[in-house]
Amino acid sequence: MNPSTLWYTRCPVPTAFGVAVERGFLDAELARDGIVARSLASSTDNQVRQSHFHHSQPNSFRHGGNGPPLVTRSRGGRVKLIGLSWNDSIKPMLVMPDSGIASVRALAGRKVSLPIRAGDSIDFWKASSLRGTELALALEGMTMDDVAMTPVSTNRTFMDGATASTAQTATLWGAHCMLGHQREEAFALVRGEVDALYSQGAIAAVVMGFTGAVAIADAAASPDLAGRVNNDAPLALTVSEDLLAEQPELVARCLAAVLRAAAWAQANEREAKRIIAADTGLPEELVDAAFPQDVHRQLEVDLRPEWVEALRVQHDHLLRHGFLAAPIAFEDFVDHGPLRRAREILAGEAAVPL
Repeated sequence: MNPSTLWYTRCPVPTAFGVAVERGFLDAELARDGIVARSLASSTDNQVRQSHFHHSQPNSFRHGGNGPPLVTRSRGGRVKLIGLSWNDSIKPMLVMPDSGIASVRALAGRKVSLPIRAGDSIDFWKASSLRGTELALALEGMTMDDVAMTPVSTNRTFMDGATASTAQTATLWGAHCMLGHQREEAFALVRGEVDALYSQGAIAAVVMGFTGAVAIADAAASPDLAGRVNNDAPLALTVSEDLLAEQPELVARCLAAVLRAAAWAQANEREAKRIIAADTGLPEELVDAAFPQDVHRQLEVDLRPEWVEALRVQHDHLLRHGFLAAPIAFEDFVDHGPLRRAREILAGEAAVPL
């Protein structure tokens, strides 16, 4: 028997899932069976909303940063990876323009922000900052030992910044969240308590616009795929393991709706970027500053080997820094079946609705 409700959540990053929600692709697919799709944000129950990080809500999908599903899986969570997507958002190391720091090499002995959210069991932003800082230093032949990693702590939790909206399709993470995401780090940078900080994507566009900070390096420019890996690359599309086991065809149909949305976005740049702006909490004019100008063409969902291998790179980073409870068996975590079936569904249709 089909569930009466399917739940979903997406991170404040460009995803075809977000497009599928906003353009009605997902609702149209599920309406055939009388199933209602609901965002986690539509619930006022904090435990339901926390599923964004822990994937604990039954019958749910998540598309976004790869850190939380990897951590959840390592802790025994019943979550499966059914797709990956990749867009090269900006990943800068930022300094103040009057700091006298013009290169990463000039950070030797300087204070680099290490953000800490003590109230969150999955501190994905700490993991992201560690990864981004390591990559920037490595390009100059440096390591973390060459700088002074300086804790910047806050008692705020990620969920404190979640939207108050309970609209059925609302994202948890709106403009209010994005404007405040690196608040404590930005203050520390402006006050000179740290000399540099790592940022990425929409968050970086906000921090740079507000503080006037400038980039001295950007990992997004790395020609090496592994050199661009972080929480937001590749993005992970995951599903409740029990839902996949019990309703594989339903999962595949939902994934087909996401693939339709990616195809629609490629052909509709302006409308797609408006959706991306809303999902990432940005003014529309900052979408091209935070993401590639062809970001609407970078929403494809796939499980190509090089992307899965990139996810392994992120897995190893998280394991090395103690974020994972145990190594993950990728052969059990990754399921190619839904994507194969979704493509069969689309191939069997006379035309893909755009």
